[in-house]
Amino acid sequence: MIAKTRAMTVAEYFAFDEASEIRNEYIDGELYPMPGGTASHSTMIAYIIGALINALADSYCTVRSSDLRIRIDESKYVYPDVSVVCGESRFEDENEVTLLNPTVVVEVTSPSSMTRDHISKVELYGSVPSIQGYLILDQERVFADWYSRTESGWHLQQFSDLQDVISLEPLGCSLPLAQAYRKIVIED
Repeated sequence: MIAKTRAMTVAEYFAFDEASEIRNEYIDGELYPMPGGTASHSTMIAYIIGALINALADSYCTVRSSDLRIRIDESKYVYPDVSVVCGESRFEDENEVTLLNPTVVVEVTSPSSMTRDHISKVELYGSVPSIQGYLILDQERVFADWYSRTESGWHLQQFSDLQDVISLEPLGCSLPLAQAYRKIVIED
């Protein structure tokens, strides 16, 4: 479970987050510190970013790392592990720290983020009109949830075989699950 701290204003959050050595998410006045991940977490993110950069090289989409904060609304800010913007990126601030229009977001779960990634972030990302897809990958087993936006809400597809290929329709590309799990040792 991620530790929560006292309630703070959005302005206090921005100042605190900018001065902090770790990223911090902010939901309705509550701060959620996001400590560094494991080697597997970091490796998976790197391979996902690499695969997406290669797949989108000739497109109008840009792959972004977890350094960019995403604005959900005026009282919610999160840091996905990967985000992709198709078209021109729009930012809330002149420093280009807070992205307003991601097309697809990706989270690689850790034990401390599992519940938030699978429950509250599904709802949070679903509330952002520009987000057309949300991919969640489990770092401790080969498993992925792909939520794609439909007229009636999220459509969920699940993948659990390294031979599976996830069609990322909003990006016009696909992600072989084996690429995300390269060099990751999965315990039985």
